[in-house]
Amino acid sequence: MKKELIKNIVIIIFSLCLCCCKSYAASSDLFGTTLIADISDQVSPSVVAIESIHYIRTRSYGSGDPFFDRFFSHLFDDDFTGSNNVIPQKGSGSGVVISKDGYLLTNEHVISSADEILVKFGNGNSYKAKIVGKDKASDLAVLKIEAENLSYVNLGDSEKVRVGEWVIAIGNPFGLGITVTCGVVSAIKRDLSIDKQTNYRDLIQTDASINPGNSGGALINTKGELIGINTAIIPSGQGIGFAIPVNRAKRIVDDLIKFGKVKKISAGLIVQNITKELAEYFNVPQEGVLISSVAEGSISADAGLVPSDIITMIDNTKIKDVSSYESALEKYSIGQTAVLKIYRKGKLTNVKIKFKETKASQNSLGIEVKTVSENLINKYDLYIEQGAVIVDITTESAAYKAGLRNGDVIIQIGNKNILNEVDFDKATKKLSKGDSIILRIVRSNKVVRLMLKI
Repeated sequence: MKKELIKNIVIIIFSLCLCCCKSYAASSDLFGTTLIADISDQVSPSVVAIESIHYIRTRSYGSGDPFFDRFFSHLFDDDFTGSNNVIPQKGSGSGVVISKDGYLLTNEHVISSADEILVKFGNGNSYKAKIVGKDKASDLAVLKIEAENLSYVNLGDSEKVRVGEWVIAIGNPFGLGITVTCGVVSAIKRDLSIDKQTNYRDLIQTDASINPGNSGGALINTKGELIGINTAIIPSGQGIGFAIPVNRAKRIVDDLIKFGKVKKISAGLIVQNITKELAEYFNVPQEGVLISSVAEGSISADAGLVPSDIITMIDNTKIKDVSSYESALEKYSIGQTAVLKIYRKGKLTNVKIKFKETKASQNSLGIEVKTVSENLINKYDLYIEQGAVIVDITTESAAYKAGLRNGDVIIQIGNKNILNEVDFDKATKKLSKGDSIILRIVRSNKVVRLMLKI
């Protein structure tokens, strides 16, 4: 009887082990070769190789007479003895088809200086593409090709991405052609600084192989949905690649298709992290962001927000620090509303704001100015009583690239003196893309001249 009982127990244990083994084998098969191959078959036709061509013109002279060439060749701009050389510089990247009528999403840096763009599909078809719009700040661009009934990738929800889940990277590494790699999500909400002017926030980090040329390619989940645009690598690292979350791209793509640019919004607030010392001083919880300044005439000022208010939530998004606050605002477009949960004098209250386009985004220089006032003199330590003070500037504008910053005072544009905001608006109203102008500005107690090309 005892032997029979032991025998039955052994059989039961063996059966359980066998079931576990079968379950493990099934799981391995699900997340192995078959799944990756199936998704690759589904998505790869929607991922393209992008060849960008930038033409550089050079001029050479050759009369055959060294003395003549040395002293007189400069006289012949269109000379009969010289020749124009056009040298094409080629670059490669990747892109993703996002609509059946030919809209594609890629990185801005893939096509930023391109004079000509060629889109190549895995089936051998190729098309010339035009730039619909690009945004340097987000490193995203939308292209358009003349084609119909294209395979395209469905957009997923990058907010649901989990660390450890399987992902697939599809792109054009080193210009070799469409290539598939796979791995897992290593981390989310990663911040990365490329240089002084290029900073990424909330990136998806993956160990799926991403190499030069993969930029602009697709990061796909196990449902075959686009969850990110592959954008950057750390050259010295292995298995460390980054992708822009698709949820951020959705709003930007909509603006680029509708307007050709991203219409910037601003709440008109300057906020800061709540340190332990600030929390103790104000006797508040150490969570959210502290409002340190509210711009006059902004949507936040109109809604009644004031310095020392603490923002703890924006709609359903919990605000932990400045980075999460800025990321939350990126989801909103012009005309949309948001409810801010505010901690004020020991009580929680809700404040509703409606977003508008910033004046800096509307201006041809990418600048918003205010007439010099006592408040601005104190805020920026100004040494001048007349002029137009820069209070906002878009990071992708020519003005920002030339070094202009908040607090600079514009006193002249071309040959027109700028005494106030009205003068600035009149001087910039007729400017258009391609125009070059000279600005005189006052910075601290120095006068500086800058030339800008819009």
